[in-house]
Amino acid sequence: MDGMVAMLPTPLQNWSTHLDFEGQRFAERIYKITLTISGVVGFVVGVWTQQLSYALYIVMAGALITALVILPPWPFLRQNPVEWHTPAKPEPMVSSQPAAENKVADKKAADKKKADKKKKEAKKSK
Repeated sequence: MDGMVAMLPTPLQNWSTHLDFEGQRFAERIYKITLTISGVVGFVVGVWTQQLSYALYIVMAGALITALVILPPWPFLRQNPVEWHTPAKPEPMVSSQPAAENKVADKKAADKKKADKKKKEAKKSK
């Protein structure tokens, strides 16, 4: 993407291309309203003149106007910049498993139980 930006003229390279969240919400509202109005007007004109082409031209003109208004990142769509927080230092993770020392002790205890069990079985079989 940086290579594509480098091919643009210098004034366009410095042009901000982002929208803030409020600007996105406003752009969405604009496109819904303009396309709805152009659709209703196109439908009414098409029915009144009995020409489908007139209705389509009006709807396409509305779509073109909408695109010209909301697609470029105009300054009125960037009035509420997002302020990002500085990242917090991560807290050390607490393991739910026992430490390595506990594992060794648990294994020794388990081995001792097995040995005791074998001794009891050996005594019973005598």
